[in-house]
Amino acid sequence: MAETAISETVLSGRNASWLVALVCVTGPALVALIPMAAAPALVSMARHFGATADSQLFSQIVMTLPAAMLVASAPAAGWLAPRVGQRIILLTSLVLYVVGGAGVLLIQSEIMLIFLRLILGIGGGGLLTSCLGLIGDHFSGHEREKLLGYATALSSLFAASALVFGGRLVDMGGWQTPFTLYLLGIPLLILASLTIHNRPLPPREKTRTDVSTELRHVWAYYLLLILLTLGMFTPAVQVAFVLQAKGIGSAQTIGTVIASTSIVAVFSAGAFGRLRRFFGLHGFLVLNALSMGAGILIIGVAGEVWHILIGCLFVGIGAGMSEPATASIIFRKTSPVAHAMAMGLIVSALNAGQFINPLAFAPLREAFTVAGSFVAVGALLLATSLFIAARNRADLFERN
Repeated sequence: MAETAISETVLSGRNASWLVALVCVTGPALVALIPMAAAPALVSMARHFGATADSQLFSQIVMTLPAAMLVASAPAAGWLAPRVGQRIILLTSLVLYVVGGAGVLLIQSEIMLIFLRLILGIGGGGLLTSCLGLIGDHFSGHEREKLLGYATALSSLFAASALVFGGRLVDMGGWQTPFTLYLLGIPLLILASLTIHNRPLPPREKTRTDVSTELRHVWAYYLLLILLTLGMFTPAVQVAFVLQAKGIGSAQTIGTVIASTSIVAVFSAGAFGRLRRFFGLHGFLVLNALSMGAGILIIGVAGEVWHILIGCLFVGIGAGMSEPATASIIFRKTSPVAHAMAMGLIVSALNAGQFINPLAFAPLREAFTVAGSFVAVGALLLATSLFIAARNRADLFERN
């Protein structure tokens, strides 16, 4: 801990320019489009490939499949970053992002769709890992915490916009049309190539064993983030089919209801830096699990569409603050030399939860019905919030 504090002091007062900050917060926002641009097309995609239970699962997996590659590629990007530099990781990842995302516009086969989604996941893993690592390399202290909040806020704004306008694009041009949104990677590629340069780490040797030891001390936070992300993506992955069962067929309407989660997340993430003066970082984790658990429970027992909307709003509170709170804790508990790998593992945890979501809900639906699956996941998150509160009473609120 003392060594980590010394390294923080070395980095303090060296916060980078606003253009670097812009790249750092825009990269995660583009990664948010990976599942969300596809979300409004789920029902239309299932219809295109055959209206069966298998096609429903296929469309959900197409949405979340890139997350599996993010899980694998993010630690690799974190391992490579200190060796080849964050710049080359970032630029290469942006190229893969554009090719894997917008390439869907040119194909029709299921195999090519799967292949391009895998490429997109590799690019997204490197992009998010690099941007989070750059925040750790170029910013420190409260500025870093604010940037993490802003990155999540912009990600939520992009996600909400993709859900709303993506639904309209589906209604206008079919299931492939929302994939045009991935072309937004091109201007960021140009900006990043002009502004991002590698920053040397503080002059302190650290062995692979030292880094591994640091990361083992924070494994519980990665496990928690997987669960929180599973809850965070429940509206995007599951709610479209709940609404369809209630007779809601418009992709734009479905997208708008789901987008309410991201809209609330914009504000909760944007407020993270200010609320940090009052809440401890573990206090945020309690709030995140509590709000998501309550929201998913509400969706599970919902009788009307507006009940589902309220549930999505509650999920959005925790969705906006899960990543910045967890990343802030891990930044504090690890030294700068370990930051790249630590952020790669954060990206893996974020996307493991997303990928696991449809696989976790499928057996729960079989065992407990659709409503029961939501109740089970919601209850687990509520129990988790109580456990965190009991274990971390000293860090629930800031004592100024």
